[in-house]
Amino acid sequence: MRGSRAPLVWLALTTTVVSCAYYNGLFNANRLAGDAERAEREGRSGEARSLWARAAVKAESVATRYPDSRHRDDALLLWGRALYEGQNCRNAIDPLVLAVDSSPDPAIQSEARLYLGRCHVELRRPDSAIVVLEPLLADSGSAIAAEALLLKGRAELSRGQYDAAVADLRHVPNEEAAFDLAQAYLSLRQLDDAMEVLDQRVPGPYEESQWLSMLDSVGAQELEPASSLVDQLIAKRELTTGERARLLLGDGRRWSDGRYPDRAAQRFSAATSVVSPDSVEAGLARAYLAIAELRGTRDLERLTDLKETLDESVRRGGNTIPVVAQASLLVNHAVTVLSNPEAPGADLRMFIVAEEFRDSLDATVPAVALFLRLERDYPQSVVAPKALLGAAALEPARRDAIRQMLQDRYPESPYTLVLAGVGSERFAVLEDSLRTLLATERILLLQRVTGERGADVERERP
Repeated sequence: MRGSRAPLVWLALTTTVVSCAYYNGLFNANRLAGDAERAEREGRSGEARSLWARAAVKAESVATRYPDSRHRDDALLLWGRALYEGQNCRNAIDPLVLAVDSSPDPAIQSEARLYLGRCHVELRRPDSAIVVLEPLLADSGSAIAAEALLLKGRAELSRGQYDAAVADLRHVPNEEAAFDLAQAYLSLRQLDDAMEVLDQRVPGPYEESQWLSMLDSVGAQELEPASSLVDQLIAKRELTTGERARLLLGDGRRWSDGRYPDRAAQRFSAATSVVSPDSVEAGLARAYLAIAELRGTRDLERLTDLKETLDESVRRGGNTIPVVAQASLLVNHAVTVLSNPEAPGADLRMFIVAEEFRDSLDATVPAVALFLRLERDYPQSVVAPKALLGAAALEPARRDAIRQMLQDRYPESPYTLVLAGVGSERFAVLEDSLRTLLATERILLLQRVTGERGADVERERP
């Protein structure tokens, strides 16, 4: 009898040990998930990601070591969820698919589908997202169905089905779907509908990245409505001074890009007034004001002062803003050239700077001033006639007068002759040789400016 009972006792003990190990593993995984949720609520995002990663490892171990457990699907769901929450959607797909396919529990299936849909949307797989989410829409009125509809709307938006996106998103609460719905309306060129949605969203919690992106989308269609939204947002009490300044900076940039310098200057000036003078935002506002002045100035002597303002902004972090970094570099180019008029190749470098102002910064007014200065200071330069042509092209009101100057002073230049319809071969040869020459001088100018800026940095170090 004792011999026959021994295997049963051993089996019972083994089952008990396995069961304890399984439940301990799942318990620890759930505990880590709870700790991760608490860390997220308390704003400790880095710690939360670490905890989610540990929870995923624990849940994976349970799901793979005990495949026959009736609670394996709970472990699969937690494994996939932890990977999703830890921003690892690519690896979350497999356990979530297993949970959907293998679980007999509708609740586990639904939750796994929801996380799977989120991952497909984040990974820009809209067709897969819609297939996964469709079964969840049948239970209309439930929280899961509402989120599934939001995710499906985002998937439709991602694949360019804007009417379908509107049809889904308009049935989701405004606070959750507003930005997506507004984007769908904008994609359909229905600005009034988008503005109605956004006006209703203004009183809700302020989400800076969402609003800044949305304001750019609105401004791309019409500037005034975007500016109106900015006025509403900066009136919200909960915004920090930095958030207000960034809204004003963005609005000023849009007005500037739309070639409304006065409106842009108003916004940039307002931005400087809401933050401390030594803040990054104030520095950027001053830089944008300097760029606005640069684009409209004919006084090349002003470039030295503008250079100091732009360089200061770059040192304070403005180098992350493409237009500020570009303007700083180009003004440094100009100051370097203008301060060394006797240097070999100065005429070629001045021509290069004028072209840079015109092509890279849309600063046509100082570009004209540089082209005309070049012809005045270096009348014998091989590029002097080309500089006059460049000035004439940028200043229609003086085009005839500048072209007459070209004909009077350089009657035999290939540039003058080609305007009269002759000398095209000489013109092509000259253009080819100048292209090579200017490319070499461009490299030398960049090296010189880079060296001078590096020396400035060394002098500023304590």
